[in-house]
Amino acid sequence: MANLRVKLLANPPATTADPAIGVRRLVGLLCALTFGLMALGSLTRVMGAGLSCPDWPLCYGQVLPHLDPYIFLEWFHRQVAQLVGLLTVGLCALVWWQRRRLPGWLVPLAALALALVLVQGILGALTVTQYLRFDIVTAHLGTAMLYFATLLVALTLLTPAPAIRSQSRFLPWVASAGALIVYAQIILGGLVASQWALHQCLAGSLLCNVMNNHLVGVVPATLATLASIGFAWKPLRPLALALLGLLLAQIGLGVATFWLQLSVPALTVAHLAIGAALLGSLVVLAVLSLRERYRSV
Repeated sequence: MANLRVKLLANPPATTADPAIGVRRLVGLLCALTFGLMALGSLTRVMGAGLSCPDWPLCYGQVLPHLDPYIFLEWFHRQVAQLVGLLTVGLCALVWWQRRRLPGWLVPLAALALALVLVQGILGALTVTQYLRFDIVTAHLGTAMLYFATLLVALTLLTPAPAIRSQSRFLPWVASAGALIVYAQIILGGLVASQWALHQCLAGSLLCNVMNNHLVGVVPATLATLASIGFAWKPLRPLALALLGLLLAQIGLGVATFWLQLSVPALTVAHLAIGAALLGSLVVLAVLSLRERYRSV
């Protein structure tokens, strides 16, 4: 008996792994893939490769067509999108299978992610079949941002974090409002990009109202982000500093892309990527502060 007790102490029985860890890793992978996919989609658009594959879901009727640089961009964008869709289905299956051992909020959140990725797939097909119609392209971008935000909500809630001290009771609402305003500004930017409003306005005074609305939208988006930074400065200074850096980078990229009239694709892609990172950071800030508020209650 004594020998058995020593063996048990030296080699304790294996415990069942926490399913939340596997779910968190999968959600983190999806966040990274989605962020890269949005940047890849922006590059495809600014390079004029959006209709390089004129049919859908195949490309020139083939799974693997002849790939020149433009066809490759569009084809590769589709492959990554399909991977994201399949992984989202896998995420929902995993969450449903382990639902009794996972937080109750995770099932509806995974279902929302699946619904968004299905809508995104339909919009992706329509962008091709409807020849890059501006409203569909903008909806495609907006749905991608909502999907990205949904994943970030799940990832933040699944990640253990220490208690936040000295948090203002206004921080959750300021950060949430900031995320909504920045999201609206991204949609305005999508309208500008999908209609090539900057080029048309500079060339012939067409669509200048679309361009001007986006320029005016910089003001509330900046003020909302600065307010979030101010309220988060003491309790969550690293995140507040990250937000400040992203805001300054986004303003600088916006000025550069406007001044250069979208002639440098890398700047345009970076502008969208930093905008997505800014939105994501505000979402994370809102979720962290809301979680702390309800934890204290």
